Amino acid sequence: MSDPAHEFVPVRPARASADVVAQIRRAILAGSYRPGDRLPTERELARQFEVSRVTIRDALRILEAGGLVEVRMGGQGGPYVAHPDLALLSENLGNHLHLTGCTFRELAEARLALETTAAQLAAERARPEDLEAMAAAIVEPAGAEVAAAASLDFHAAMVRAAHNRALWIMFSAMRRLIRQAFGELHSRQPDMAGSAHDAHRALYGAIAARDGATAHRLIRDHLYEFMDRADRVAPARRRRS
Repeated sequence: MSDPAHEFVPVRPARASADVVAQIRRAILAGSYRPGDRLPTERELARQFEVSRVTIRDALRILEAGGLVEVRMGGQGGPYVAHPDLALLSENLGNHLHLTGCTFRELAEARLALETTAAQLAAERARPEDLEAMAAAIVEPAGAEVAAAASLDFHAAMVRAAHNRALWIMFSAMRRLIRQAFGELHSRQPDMAGSAHDAHRALYGAIAARDGATAHRLIRDHLYEFMDRADRVAPARRRRS
């Protein structure tokens, strides 16, 4: 534990649970507690905040749902600071994007901002193992399911090769919706597999050659093509919904 002497302060009863959540969140984000650290017990938290243990449990459930806290059971159980979980972030954001009706075109516009930067950085920073991962994802045109999975693997490998944690987290958070888009577009447009294969091969060549300007142009054109394909299936998707 980074700061075992950290003390929380009593909260106002009218908004007790929200205040407990806010204080614990601030302590974690400020580094008073690090991932894996054990927080004070429910009893100790209730004493410091001057609230009931029921209020503490409610606050811990909120923090756990937000991915900041993990409540463990057993002899060494209790509240712990959670380790970052990209799968949880991806699940939550994916659900939010679906519920708000995010379109494939909107997804492509967001990817355009993210992946053009990632491609340029990958041209500067890609390591041998990054290039191997990209090359392994360039497969000959095949069935829609295989092609969609390979496309997702290639784009993920390219973003990872940028070695920028913020870009990787944002891409990972969108990955579920990207996977859905690839699956639907590849199944509806069989020619997409060959087009993606050619684009990925050219993009890999530019990144391997450390040519950031060309990598930027290629991924931009590739994503504009994705937008066009998304626009073609949009009417059918609207009728289905």
